[in-house]
Amino acid sequence: MNPNRIILGLGLAAAAFLSSARADGDPAVSIPTDQEAWKKLPEVVSGGGGVLPVWAKAVVERLPRTAAAMLELDYAQRAKSPVDPKLRAAMRWVIARDNRCDYSEAYALADARRAGMDEETIAAVTGDPSGWPADYRDALEFARLHTVDAPSIPDALFARLVERYGEKPAAAMVLLGAYGNFQDRVVLGLSLAMEPTGPLEPIAVTFAPGTFQSRPVMPPQPELKPLRDGGETVVERDPEWSELSYETLQSRLEGQRAREPRLRVPTWDEVKPGLPPEFAQRPTRIVWNLVGMGYVPELAVPWSRATRTMWAETEPDRVFEESLFWVQTRAIRCNYCMGHCEMLLEVAGLDKDAIADRTRRLAGDDWSAFPPEEQRAYAYARKLTKTPWALTPADYKGLEADLGPDAAMATFWWLCRGLYMTRVSDGFALPLERDNVFMDFYGPNGPGKK
Repeated sequence: MNPNRIILGLGLAAAAFLSSARADGDPAVSIPTDQEAWKKLPEVVSGGGGVLPVWAKAVVERLPRTAAAMLELDYAQRAKSPVDPKLRAAMRWVIARDNRCDYSEAYALADARRAGMDEETIAAVTGDPSGWPADYRDALEFARLHTVDAPSIPDALFARLVERYGEKPAAAMVLLGAYGNFQDRVVLGLSLAMEPTGPLEPIAVTFAPGTFQSRPVMPPQPELKPLRDGGETVVERDPEWSELSYETLQSRLEGQRAREPRLRVPTWDEVKPGLPPEFAQRPTRIVWNLVGMGYVPELAVPWSRATRTMWAETEPDRVFEESLFWVQTRAIRCNYCMGHCEMLLEVAGLDKDAIADRTRRLAGDDWSAFPPEEQRAYAYARKLTKTPWALTPADYKGLEADLGPDAAMATFWWLCRGLYMTRVSDGFALPLERDNVFMDFYGPNGPGKK
């Protein structure tokens, strides 16, 4: 065992913890005490009353049921994943490092030590990538690319993960990367500091029946707002933003329809037996759902519960939300999710011409057709997607000033969610469906209508 590597690992671990433990200023939202937060959360059946992670306390004021679902999701990822706990923690550290999220780095190291990882291996994982442990190298490289440039993941790299670990663990690695990119943005976007007690173990808490929304639900769409003439672009223009023309983006969608997925897409009949009854009541043709729930339902179901609970807990403008998500898909080059944005804009009530007009304008650097508060939200979405570490409390306060506290938190959570969705799509290289598969659930007569 090399003592220098041990010292390096311990030094990096201590630096990550100390950096995350000290606040650089106040968080973007008020943080209740643990006791106050438990009172705001839904009724607990078992496991309540202890120290809560700061991200749950940050969300609980505006989205209490969603905060509860996040606790369930975090427990699933950290305690139920089919990925070996040591490897899972190592991958999570790489994700956090590339998102520059000291908080999550400290958690990953704590989980690694809890799983029994020795200090020499920790030093190798947290050191230069050229010295990554040979047994971990492909998985860590996948985690790195999944975070910094997901569309560039080589098919051969994923194939090696499948060969070495099997289809289910490889699929779980995709969902781990998705979750890490979601969670890091919650922490960074709200400027959250480490809990005074240091990293917490996963919290096994059971909430009362009815806490979560499991049935697909689509909030009603407010009256559609026409695009404006004669407006002004009020946000700083991004020089590279309009380098890809609308026509180029549309051609990429067509290419995604012909994409060969990295794992076989299971049929609904294959997926259904592994789902809870409330998830198995109606078939789905959405490839994203079939792959995630087909291979790793123990991780995919808690995620879907969290997103559906958030939708049920808010009253969003669906056209605005999907426009925000479209901006994220453009920023991160996720063709599959961009296609889904167009489908969901149609579900919200836009016809094909209106969808094309809206997305063509979003693809350019002249956003004057949108109200100033929407333009600023689109710019925030772009920043959260590309450089989450650069966000400040003032950025979030700007959302609150434009949208109001409740809508700001719902919008922020939605945007963090977007960086989960794109990582799943690009991690699996999903083929885009050719027809609007969301109409099965959310069309005029679908069961997802409120």
